[in-house]
Amino acid sequence: MRQYRYVNNLSLTNRLMRLLWGIVYQLFFRPTPRWALHSWRCLILRGFRAQIGEGCRIDPTARIWAPWNLVVGDYVAIAEGVDLYNVAPIHIGSKVAVSQHSFLCTASHDITSLSRPLVHSPISIANHAWIAAGVMLHPGVVVEEGVVVAARAVLRGRAQAWSIWAGNPARQVGERKIAS
Repeated sequence: MRQYRYVNNLSLTNRLMRLLWGIVYQLFFRPTPRWALHSWRCLILRGFRAQIGEGCRIDPTARIWAPWNLVVGDYVAIAEGVDLYNVAPIHIGSKVAVSQHSFLCTASHDITSLSRPLVHSPISIANHAWIAAGVMLHPGVVVEEGVVVAARAVLRGRAQAWSIWAGNPARQVGERKIAS
């Protein structure tokens, strides 16, 4: 039975940093009012080596697993209840909206091994994208510029620029056209 035992390959430093982040999150990030202190929350994230652009609004109920694996451009909105499970890096471009209760998941378990080791792959979201409410992005997803992922969609792989994706599994359902 010992051969099937889960082995945590994350470093002790990583685990200690997550413990410290969890304490700071609960005491200084989470209790802030939703409508204010956006700069304060960004400052706290930067203190944990997150790269946060200007004008970002990150809801206090957003859960961020590892701020040091978060890169966010300018004027990004991360809404209430968003879960950023960023064992691997999550890169979010500028002028992106990540709507309520979306789940951006960079890690899973290798089901080909009975010990189920953790495997991870980064997520990349380009400028002007909109990740609508309740979306799930799997490890390794690339959302190109201007993509809209419709509410409750489950996306794997790559979404081509200026396209609209919906469903489970997500499929391209249209092109995004911007009115001038």
